[in-house]
Amino acid sequence: MKKILLSVSLLFSLVLFSTSLHAQTADEIIGKYINAIGGKDKWAQVKSMKINGYIEVQGIKINFTQQAIQGTGVRVDAEFQGQKIIDITTPSMGWSQNPFGGKSTLQPISEEELQQKLDELDIQDEFVDYAAKGSTVEFIGKDEEEGNEFFKIKMTTKNKNESVYFFDVNTSLIYKEEKTVKQQGQEIKLTTKLFDYKTIPFGIKIPHKSEQMGQVLVTDKIEINPVIDVNVFKGK
Repeated sequence: MKKILLSVSLLFSLVLFSTSLHAQTADEIIGKYINAIGGKDKWAQVKSMKINGYIEVQGIKINFTQQAIQGTGVRVDAEFQGQKIIDITTPSMGWSQNPFGGKSTLQPISEEELQQKLDELDIQDEFVDYAAKGSTVEFIGKDEEEGNEFFKIKMTTKNKNESVYFFDVNTSLIYKEEKTVKQQGQEIKLTTKLFDYKTIPFGIKIPHKSEQMGQVLVTDKIEINPVIDVNVFKGK
């Protein structure tokens, strides 16, 4: 009986040790990443953000502007062929207008859609103070792509959204994010690759190019802590 108890005790100690090791490894990877993008203190000073850029798909460019206030709202405006495209997210509601998706006027999005978008309200980077924000992380191993090695970390946010992030072993920067979202009742796996990291004058490093589902998003200009009227986040 004593041997059995010792064996069981050892089993659980190994489980606990493994869990502690994974948690420590995840935090080490995340710590290096945060340092690489400018540090926790700098990112904590980001209260608002305005981004100008364009999306390119099949040779077509669509200019966009994104405005965001930490924890308050995110708004994206674009125009294509004379038609306005608008997307607004707030903690309690969201609205969308996309004539090419059947929405010719600004309409409320569903609760399910809002749930998937709530994490966008955190503009201070999801890994900065992730635990205080209610998120959990798990180190799930390493991967290799095109000769490069990546650490894989799974994050689950307080909104129950899950993503797997691929951290470059050499640069500590995030190369790719994978997550599953629901669109029109179907589950879709989204892969977003991040490129062209640049340190902006504010002192933080941000990717200026990303790829997702054949679309390329390019950032031309980033303003940190501009004055933004909260009324821009009002829908109908």
